[in-house]
Amino acid sequence: MIRSLVLALITCLSTIGGLYGAMSWKAAAKAASANAEQGQYQMMRTRMVSVPLLSNGEVLGYIVTRLQFLADTSLLKIGTVQPEAFVADEAFRQIYEKAPEDMRSGRKQVINELANNVAAGANKRMGRDVVKDVMIDSWAYLSKQDMMRKL
Repeated sequence: MIRSLVLALITCLSTIGGLYGAMSWKAAAKAASANAEQGQYQMMRTRMVSVPLLSNGEVLGYIVTRLQFLADTSLLKIGTVQPEAFVADEAFRQIYEKAPEDMRSGRKQVINELANNVAAGANKRMGRDVVKDVMIDSWAYLSKQDMMRKL
């Protein structure tokens, strides 16, 4: 009788130990794969970009923005040129070309289009898909009157 109880106790303890070991092994494997996925992308930030808004040859104001973007680290190691300059320049071009009409019409989906166009344009100019996602870090509009008051 005592042998049966000891054998049952040993069986229960080994089952519980095996389950605990399997669960901790699975959790460690998930953490390692999450770290590997996080290591694939790096968050980067551009300098402040100041874009004049022109209409009929007259300065209406300035849009001042800073962008953040996810960059593929494996492609960053390959290239010699850092993507910050390409993203900032593409943002300037996109805002300069489209902002005056969009500000007058008040379209709200412009920010999503801007982010997608900046990423696509920067990747096209670099020749590889380094930039994965573009986000607006800061955005401000300063009218010509605001600029004059501050001077």
